[in-house]
Amino acid sequence: MKSIIFGFVLVLSMSAYGGGLSAPFSMGSTKVLPKGIRSFQVSGIITTVDSWYNDTGVTSGVAEPFSQQLSYARLLKAEKSENLKLNVESQLANKGVDLNTIAGTSYADINTRVVATVPTFAYGLNENWTIALAVPIVYTNLDVATGFVGSEQLQQLVSDFSKKSRKQTKLIESKLQDVIATEISNKGYKPLVDEEKTQVGDLTMVAKFLAYKGLNASWAITNKFTFPTAKTNDVTKVVDPTAGDGQFDYGVTSTVVVPVNAKLNLIQEIGYTFQFSDTRETRIPISEAERLSSDTDYGASRDLGDSMFNSFGAQLSPNESIAFGATYTIAYKQRDQWRGTQASADRYRVLGFQTEQFMQAFYFQTSVSSIDAYKKKRFPIPLTATVGVGKVTDGRNIRNDPLWSMNMSMYF
Repeated sequence: MKSIIFGFVLVLSMSAYGGGLSAPFSMGSTKVLPKGIRSFQVSGIITTVDSWYNDTGVTSGVAEPFSQQLSYARLLKAEKSENLKLNVESQLANKGVDLNTIAGTSYADINTRVVATVPTFAYGLNENWTIALAVPIVYTNLDVATGFVGSEQLQQLVSDFSKKSRKQTKLIESKLQDVIATEISNKGYKPLVDEEKTQVGDLTMVAKFLAYKGLNASWAITNKFTFPTAKTNDVTKVVDPTAGDGQFDYGVTSTVVVPVNAKLNLIQEIGYTFQFSDTRETRIPISEAERLSSDTDYGASRDLGDSMFNSFGAQLSPNESIAFGATYTIAYKQRDQWRGTQASADRYRVLGFQTEQFMQAFYFQTSVSSIDAYKKKRFPIPLTATVGVGKVTDGRNIRNDPLWSMNMSMYF
């Protein structure tokens, strides 16, 4: 039971704004704002958490790990009351039931939707430097239904037990109705329920430097500083989607744009993100197969793995008002490292299980601009609007649901 719940926990904990990889939602550019020009933009990002590439690179559903056949022995192991456990074992033995016999199947129906709104303010310091500040606001909607379907043998056994003790039979039936909920409760976690919430994400400051601009190429370096302003996850919840990872990051990206002609540009980006270590409250898993635990370390040392990416793309602009773009991205994230003094080192290493990530992804976008029309006094406001979609097409330990993005920028 503990191992099947972990699969869902892992997928949902990989926030789009946290320490893990995600599908791309924008294209690189070397453009900076002119000196004294300001920009206000609002970006929207929409995705679901329904499927992912597991540790072997095979696509599986988020709820799939919950669907497993469970033996009588496995059901009894999840029970906290020793008296009830011994009583049931005795009655099963009297009936000649092998504890390794399948007693039934657990199941779950899980749907999650994520909508992020990211307001950003940017300012051109001079002809080479632009700075920006962004604060994502993330809405999550988690729908969960779990249960258990017993075998005909189990249903008959419960019926037989009821003839001896109706009170105890009701207790057994209530626990069997949802063994997943029973397992969670026995370990001191809050119930796994539907949840809808809006959270402020990690504040991000960007400093972009136009290092070179010529007829044949342009080159920009973007520095991104992420500050832990988002609420961290609740360790008393098996699943708690958050809008950030609660630690400081620094990312640097190099972008080169090469114009092929007046309408076509080639774009190459390479970037690296340093995730600095911190201390964090966490539950300490028993093993890779037994992730749920009542043991808590209130000051564990955490070092989320650094990540890197390389992207190649092209942008076609038939005229000054519209452009089409596409990119291919390959990315890798190192395994997370945890240390502490409340349990053995092996148990802390389990926290990094399936956190090493790899992905290949594509991104497509269409953008329109009124800047040229504004300069020619044909449009009252200088703005740009972009719609795009990113999709992970191969990887390990990474969500592969499409990620839709929209952006509206105004200049003044």
